[in-house]
Amino acid sequence: MNKTNVEHTLKQLRLSGLSQTLHVRLQEAAANRLSHAEFLELILQDELNVRQQRVLSRRTKAADFRHLKTLDQFDWQFNPSINSKQIFELATCQFMREATDILFIGPPGVGKTHLAQSLGYAAIQMNFHVLYRSIFDLVRDFLKDEAFNQQDKTLRKYLKPDLLIIDDMGLKALPKHSGEYLLEIIMRRYENRSTIMTSNRPLEEWGKLLGDVPAAGAILDRFLHHAKTIAITGRSYRIKDVAAPEPRKVRKSPGAPVEAGEASPLRVATGGDAS
Repeated sequence: MNKTNVEHTLKQLRLSGLSQTLHVRLQEAAANRLSHAEFLELILQDELNVRQQRVLSRRTKAADFRHLKTLDQFDWQFNPSINSKQIFELATCQFMREATDILFIGPPGVGKTHLAQSLGYAAIQMNFHVLYRSIFDLVRDFLKDEAFNQQDKTLRKYLKPDLLIIDDMGLKALPKHSGEYLLEIIMRRYENRSTIMTSNRPLEEWGKLLGDVPAAGAILDRFLHHAKTIAITGRSYRIKDVAAPEPRKVRKSPGAPVEAGEASPLRVATGGDAS
């Protein structure tokens, strides 16, 4: 079988990973006198690697992250209050196997979204299905599909993922019925699949944000039952390079009295006592 026939056969079998590396592996086998079993193991692993990467890319795209960043990109030194050991423990996804939840709470810019998406990507690498949505996108999905009487389809979209990330809770008040939509999702995922939420507002304000105090209470009752709450403090990473404003200098009029310990402008100018 010549090279053209081999490539055609691999294409028919959809072995693109093997096809990409076969030439190199043949040279390697000849140079190192690999056995048939060793050669076969190498080319099969090449195919498996390509397929795994393809699945990873497809699931990452389906997760619809805002701006995906990994834990390796997180600046742990900027905010020492964050327990990196705890975050890396969560990245093992044991919390998902236990169907527990996570709440990141703190002011804007402290890394809540970065950490939430990084944990989502870690879950994808472990073959879990993940969906990321801001709370505004979530409500918009339900409002849009409500007009077309497709709420069940939308609900299935939010119930199917192994991990659902709901971001930006608390940025502003939400439209009417938002509490009902969120409650249905949290209630149905409770003790079945894991959810990560981020919020920059205290939990006692959720009723006001949702415009539905009873729904907010029911949401928190279920969500917090098995949730790990991670409170993050500190200043925003986005403005870390903004210089602090300099103290304002107050210019005094020539006739203003000189306070104790302050040199008179006239004395400074003449080198003598002002009279």
